[in-house]
Amino acid sequence: MPRLRIPLPPDFSFDAVVRSHGWYDLPPFSYDRAAGILRTAVDGGAEGGREPEAIPLTFRFEDGRLEAAASGLSRDTLRRMAIRIFSLDLDLSGFARSVREPALIRAIARGGGRMLRAPNLFEDGVKMLFTTNCSWEATRGMVARLIALSGAGGVAFPTAGAVAALSTRRLRERVRCGYRAESLRLFARRVASGQRDLSAWEDPARPAEELRDEILAEKGFGPYAAEGLLRILGRHDFLAVDSWIRQKYRRLYPGPAAKTDRAIARRYERFGSFRGLALWLDLTRDWHEGVEALWP
Repeated sequence: MPRLRIPLPPDFSFDAVVRSHGWYDLPPFSYDRAAGILRTAVDGGAEGGREPEAIPLTFRFEDGRLEAAASGLSRDTLRRMAIRIFSLDLDLSGFARSVREPALIRAIARGGGRMLRAPNLFEDGVKMLFTTNCSWEATRGMVARLIALSGAGGVAFPTAGAVAALSTRRLRERVRCGYRAESLRLFARRVASGQRDLSAWEDPARPAEELRDEILAEKGFGPYAAEGLLRILGRHDFLAVDSWIRQKYRRLYPGPAAKTDRAIARRYERFGSFRGLALWLDLTRDWHEGVEALWP
């Protein structure tokens, strides 16, 4: 079994990345916090007409390094996935140098700032689509049913091709994702056919505004979904404001509900291209300070 030990930057925290947002609570991710182990699975493809197999991936923090293990992946592929999942390609030093607020300084000191990602952007995109206009429980149910319906072995997250092969009606009935079924199938078909090259969304040289416009062009991806996906990619030019953020902001900073969005924009404007990260670390600081559970 390929097993890698990957050097880590000094500002890295395994638990802070895993619990940076709710992906760790969505299958195929599973997190044993007490043991410090994150697991997931990917589609290993099919050979000789056989059904595609799921390849389990395991990650843990060991002696200052990230240990990654998988059977059925090359060392290079496993390394690329580990770097993506733990956002190890990001340089947060500019943000760290600019921060003066005690709460944000503490967040950075405990390893905050890197977002947990799926092994591939298609999975991130579908999960983001499934968070729109619904509860976390509903999101989790849709993800689990999609995996059971079309994921390799009913365990791994399905490929774009596997989802594209399903009709909108079947997705609506079996995944029970409502109006999202049509958007999901269209997105999967565009990715599977090569019409939508998701690697272009991960290009750090491209302007964030341009990327936001491209994501918004996908049916079903509104401003919250587009900006939330950019947050996962480490692009924090936008705030990805939704109902949860509005409610949490007003718990921390009381004021009139009608002026919440403007108040949020004003408070974090000074952070420039890191405004979205400053907002996220500010509003989620109690997740990591033992005050409240992450979800729901």
